[in-house]
Amino acid sequence: MSRGHRDERGAIAVMFALLAVMFMSIAALGVDLGNAWAQKRQVQAGSDLATEAGAGVKGANLPASGSVHSCTYGNAGALATDQSVKDIAGYLASQAYPSGTGTAYSSMLANLPVALTDCSMTNGEVVYGTPVKTGSTWSVTFNKNQLSLVSPPKTVDFGFAAIMGFRSVDVNGVSTVEIKSPKFSALPFYAFSGCDYGPQTLQQPNNGHAQSPVILYATSDNANATLNSIDPDSYPVDTSGTVTEPLTIHGSGFSNVQQVGFFEPGNAVTGPPPVTISPPSFSVSPDGKTITIPDLPNQTRGVSGVQEYWFVRVMIGGKWSTYTSDSDGNVTNSPMLTIGDPPLLCGQGSNSGNFGTLLLAHNPYSGWDSIGAANVALGLTNSLAIYPTGVGSSDGTCSSAQPQTVMWGPSGTDGTNCVSTDTGMSSKVATGGFIGKGSSAPSNGSYLLKPNGKTKCANGGNSEATTVLLSQTINNDTLSCFFLDSSTHVGDVDTAGYTGPPLISDKIYDSPRFAYVPVLQVQPANGGSRDYQIIDFRPCFITDQPASALKGDNASSSNGFITDNNGIVSVEVIFLNGNALPHPPVKNGVINYVGSGEKVPILVN
Repeated sequence: MSRGHRDERGAIAVMFALLAVMFMSIAALGVDLGNAWAQKRQVQAGSDLATEAGAGVKGANLPASGSVHSCTYGNAGALATDQSVKDIAGYLASQAYPSGTGTAYSSMLANLPVALTDCSMTNGEVVYGTPVKTGSTWSVTFNKNQLSLVSPPKTVDFGFAAIMGFRSVDVNGVSTVEIKSPKFSALPFYAFSGCDYGPQTLQQPNNGHAQSPVILYATSDNANATLNSIDPDSYPVDTSGTVTEPLTIHGSGFSNVQQVGFFEPGNAVTGPPPVTISPPSFSVSPDGKTITIPDLPNQTRGVSGVQEYWFVRVMIGGKWSTYTSDSDGNVTNSPMLTIGDPPLLCGQGSNSGNFGTLLLAHNPYSGWDSIGAANVALGLTNSLAIYPTGVGSSDGTCSSAQPQTVMWGPSGTDGTNCVSTDTGMSSKVATGGFIGKGSSAPSNGSYLLKPNGKTKCANGGNSEATTVLLSQTINNDTLSCFFLDSSTHVGDVDTAGYTGPPLISDKIYDSPRFAYVPVLQVQPANGGSRDYQIIDFRPCFITDQPASALKGDNASSSNGFITDNNGIVSVEVIFLNGNALPHPPVKNGVINYVGSGEKVPILVN
């Protein structure tokens, strides 16, 4: 073999050796970088879980309620005493994360809440808002509904890559959880504190009275008997079946009485059939002037503390005794029996009902009737929120000059908590928004009570209940249809004091008759120009079912709507206690958290 060939083979061997070292180094670096990437994904997953733990069960730790401090990255620093920080630190410590050894690591792990709130991103940090890193600089804009974690770094040591001078790399995660609310209809009306539970009335401003005449079952019956009074005329709620004193009816013409009836009034409509008793459950005096009832029928004894009232009539010859009622709700010849404390009749004698309309824009509509109808039919274009406590006036009013006030802007503003109002409700708003009739109805043919096929409250639960109102087919669900069992009454779910458990199916959220209404601290003045603080949101259902209604009971002929030749003039709703409702399913999307109701923690970063 010639020397030239030997030199060529030697050069190839040297080149192969050099290439082998390079390929091995690249492979080693690839292995180490792959491991670092896998560790980075693991750290990010741990950061996500830690942040979700910090938000609390169902977002209980949010929004941020304590003070925040200023750091170089902005005025969004969390405090070591915040429960969200404690829960994040607890999760990280339970996972022995980040991995490490030595005194410095042990000290950091034992004092995570402080380490996570020391304004240094290098050892991890908890903030309220979304952290953004530009170059080597971090910035955070405060958002009380967002909780973020820049997780403590985890050191990943290199193996083969060390021969190339790459010893280790630090990896961490950045996670943000934000609380949202399930997306449901919010009606452009308001209730006010003290009149935001139970059956309430939204009524067109006119010269009449918000309190309608009492209308009892068998209105036209005219049996000739006079009922002057009952003694006693009230009882405490008693569901035990024991009454210690009899009920005595005083009057005349009782000699031929066949039945005594206890009539429950409807909510501005004809009431349901009465609870009746026959002899020997009562006795009539020889002179026909008194009726003695030793024991009240169980159905009249009250429902779990619910306040009820019943009107008493007698039947003679198959007809009930006549009665009269005026526009103020005063009834003659039919004494009233109260079970529990008398119910609060909000707005009695008012010319505008007892809750009213919010003046909120809705593009592209113009004119308040068209805007209001669009807000009813299509929903509000922007979210509302609760006014912060301890801010501004204590009288429930607000203005743009007060701190943390958010007012509805020209094109709508999310988080509006200070609103303008108009007492009562325009018939054009109600007729156009609820059933899509009239010049104010949205031009796309939408309306709130358009049947949606989602609720099954007819034909044994096989189809949606519907009815015809002003020649328009609308949804006709009843509130009691959604009760979980047959022993629940309407009166069980609409009182302020109910504490749970849920008594209503989550199917109620599909009903177009279900919505939320903002609650104001005070009743707005008629014709006033003030703006008012939103202090809460109350779920409601459009219906006039009485407190005694049970699952399976049918709706009245109007089921919450009073009409005249011009359209809808009155809407009856029942404000519900949120504790009677289940957690709403997140199936219609979410909106920004409004300050009350269900929270949905969502990982957004």
